[in-house]
Amino acid sequence: MLQLKVDRGYFNSVKWGGYSIGISFVRQILLVPAFIHAVGSNNYAFWILLSSIVLMIRAVNLGQLHYSSNLINLGYHKNGDIKDELIVAQGANYIYIIIQLLLGAVMAVPFLLSALSTFSVDYIISNNGQYSLLLLVLGKVIFQYNNLFLLRIFEPLGKIKTTIKYQTIGELFDFAVTVAAIYITKSIFITCASIFASNLLFSVFTLLYVKANVPFVIPFFNGLSVQKSWWVVKKSFLLTCSFLVEKVNENGINLLIPNLFATSILPVFTTSRVISNSVFRVSNAAVIPLMPDIQKHFSLANPGYIISRMVSFWKISGFVIIAGVTIVLPLLPYIYTKWTGDKLEFNLSIVCYLIMAVSIQNFGMIINEFFKKTNYSKQIFIYNVIRSSLTVACLIAFGYAYYSEGLGLAILIGEVLSLIYMLAIIRNAFKAQLPVLVIIRFLTPVVLFCISLSLYMLFLNYWLFLFLNILILISYKFTPGAIIGYTDNLTKP
Repeated sequence: MLQLKVDRGYFNSVKWGGYSIGISFVRQILLVPAFIHAVGSNNYAFWILLSSIVLMIRAVNLGQLHYSSNLINLGYHKNGDIKDELIVAQGANYIYIIIQLLLGAVMAVPFLLSALSTFSVDYIISNNGQYSLLLLVLGKVIFQYNNLFLLRIFEPLGKIKTTIKYQTIGELFDFAVTVAAIYITKSIFITCASIFASNLLFSVFTLLYVKANVPFVIPFFNGLSVQKSWWVVKKSFLLTCSFLVEKVNENGINLLIPNLFATSILPVFTTSRVISNSVFRVSNAAVIPLMPDIQKHFSLANPGYIISRMVSFWKISGFVIIAGVTIVLPLLPYIYTKWTGDKLEFNLSIVCYLIMAVSIQNFGMIINEFFKKTNYSKQIFIYNVIRSSLTVACLIAFGYAYYSEGLGLAILIGEVLSLIYMLAIIRNAFKAQLPVLVIIRFLTPVVLFCISLSLYMLFLNYWLFLFLNILILISYKFTPGAIIGYTDNLTKP
């Protein structure tokens, strides 16, 4: 039986992470029927387009936000003083926020917005699409700064529970405003305006709370240096590119699908992805609270601790995902029909391919987060380029053949081949401390689960699916949850 020894703070963090999962799940469950009922499936597709553009613009600053927060966390554990790190990070934030707002203004030009989709210029103008995008960009950029910079200042103090708690409260507030606005007004424009106002209000509250509860002075303009901040921009450039490429895989393909297939298939794909991503969110809530402690042990060159957490995560998350999918999968067609009001087609193949992709992605999640939190910028960039380029190439090929199930298969292919690269890099980082046999031992149940899902797609035999997955789950019982014999040599980026 796996033993994962962590302090009470970890479980408090996971508790709030669990709330975040619940909010995210309910958000997706309610947003789809709320938008379809309020504005119809065609306008819902336009909302997906706006949201995807905003998420891509947000990705512009993700690299810098992670890089700066990593410097703050690592600097605090090494020196106990982060005054300089806060100053340069704040300046870099200002630079990127200006870039994001300029990008939003450019993308909101109606003919450019039309060029990215199958929606006409007349449709965009008559529905205030350009103003909707501007308001959504403003609100989400502010919200991003709040969640990924201000609230993360608690992390080096060992208060990641506080970070996750207020991030979760912010998500709940944003979700409630979005659902209420679209349900009451039946207007995407007014909904975007409401989101902007609520994000601004919550961010002001958070700023005042952080200032009152951290022992650091948060600089705004005093002491800022464009030269020093530009240094952070340059140092985080690869990480920035990496996040941009990652978001192409996560959200950018929503911009490709209407052109490669048809606008009508976009809601089908995104709703199917909501189902698979619900699995992914569970793992995310478990791994994020581990990261500050892993950063600490990375700065102290203690690989034994890091590897033990990876092994524990692989075993726990793999078991939970396989068990959860086994129970829920036969109910999905019924749930999906009720959820979408029978207005969207349920495609079992797309859903199964996406679940396979998520199970593969889950295995690499803790490695991915470790790379991000320790500024392995080059490695993360190459990983995301491999994943996204393969996914897009496969999408184009399947789109040419109009193989709609290829939407899910393309993502699976990208995840599998990019994971191979990621495992090679983590082996190089830890060398003999992480034997290949250990990786194979924990990856095998995931591969067998994917085979089990493939058989279910082919034969639609749930009893066979159940039997195979029970055997896979039993195999975890005989998989050791810890590895001994570490050395303390760690290859840093």
